[in-house]
Amino acid sequence: EAPFYELEVQAKDGGDLSETTKVLVNLIDVNDNAPVITVTSVLSSVSEDSPPGTVIALLNVKDEDSGVSGEVRLSLADTLPFRLEKSFEDYYSVVTSRELDREAVAEYNVTVRATDGGSP
Repeated sequence: EAPFYELEVQAKDGGDLSETTKVLVNLIDVNDNAPVITVTSVLSSVSEDSPPGTVIALLNVKDEDSGVSGEVRLSLADTLPFRLEKSFEDYYSVVTSRELDREAVAEYNVTVRATDGGSP
């Protein structure tokens, strides 16, 4: 899509007089696309003696909007022993932030939240 359109407008009176001018119409992208997270790789189990920084999952995130509406931020709950690391432009890794203790917690449910800069 073009970011703007150029129109030529001509006005005429009842006689022979006329005037032509150009009008530029700028298109502004609305926030009509939600961010999409794709899990490209995931480990179903992790050893409790895995060191901090162990990669648990690889994610790709996209938002088809332009400008701030297409800028995506990912987040995890602070209470989980995991963190997000950006590896490439639209790719993130979910990694362990500390050693895991199976006797304390045997299983985690990890939710990754994606928000964009658009409104609403």
